[in-house]
Amino acid sequence: MTVRGPVEPGGLGSTLMHEHLFLDLRKNHLPHPKRVHLPGRSEPIITSEDFPATELARWEAKLGVGNLIDAKNVAPLSDNYILADEQAAIEEVMEFRERGGGAIVEVTSIGLKRDPEALRRVSEATGLHIVMGTGYYQRVFHPEDMDERTVEDLEGVIVRDVTAGVGDTGIRAGIIGEVGVNGGPITANEEKSVRAAARASRVTGAAISLHRGGVGDERRRTLDLIEEEGADLGRVILGHSDEIAEDMDLMMELLGRGPYVQFDLIGREQAITSIDAIGPEVGIGLSVTARDALAVARLIEAGYEERILLSQDVCWKSHLKRYGGFGYSYILERFLPHLRNIGVSESHIEKIMATNPSRALAFAEPAG
Repeated sequence: MTVRGPVEPGGLGSTLMHEHLFLDLRKNHLPHPKRVHLPGRSEPIITSEDFPATELARWEAKLGVGNLIDAKNVAPLSDNYILADEQAAIEEVMEFRERGGGAIVEVTSIGLKRDPEALRRVSEATGLHIVMGTGYYQRVFHPEDMDERTVEDLEGVIVRDVTAGVGDTGIRAGIIGEVGVNGGPITANEEKSVRAAARASRVTGAAISLHRGGVGDERRRTLDLIEEEGADLGRVILGHSDEIAEDMDLMMELLGRGPYVQFDLIGREQAITSIDAIGPEVGIGLSVTARDALAVARLIEAGYEERILLSQDVCWKSHLKRYGGFGYSYILERFLPHLRNIGVSESHIEKIMATNPSRALAFAEPAG
């Protein structure tokens, strides 16, 4: 199900499984964040400590050449966390299209200011298939009355997005996600969100795309919750698996239960401090991208090529090429050539980029 209606899954072509074209992430990047516990609310709200007016000016400045280095260092800069320029979105995703890309899964879910009609206009302007997400994202973006909402309430909203469309747009979601599970520990509201997503998946046949799924082995518990609700773990995508890319034992255990592992932070520059994959004599770890490439090759060797998905998670302005970022075409431009160089075959690349996404995005028969 795309924002322009249903298409045959086999016609999607090379697909990015976890991207954002329009969203507002400012609530998750406040300067001097402060947790405030309100009466009657089980989870704290996130506000900001008082800070100087000069820093406020810095926070509210528009992103440009003068402060781009701040944005790349994750400094407070509110404009960096808003994607709202339709023409910029068209131009940026066209690079992916011109290099052979066919589809983008846009997983901006409820509370992040998703824009179904803008997504449809981008799809019409570029010819790309765009699949829209639904469900509930990280804790800070949950509805204010999340404590009072039941699993059934949340499920109903998700099911309506998938079967009837978002609001009065008639534009239907094609995937349940990204569903936020920060963990550390998994909270009661995160559990409700996961259970609602699982129930909605069971009754609609849509796949579930998870944000993390928790910290480390909390991913096991998240899969348990989904399984308890009768949903098919083969319809679950463990997003941000970049975080466990060096833990082959955990990945193999999770894969043994049926889900996809998705490496969707490809192109990020941050170094990984773990030295497990390169030996103790080296003083700096592998980049996210290098670590993901090694994990992909190892999982293929272990026979899991049918359960691997890739993406880049463009979600800040500084990720866009116009601001010096990796953009939506990095995987096609740089990552796939690197996979070829380390011995990944064309047939495996085709499976990971096209066959696996088409299988994941095809609707299963609803369980009722």
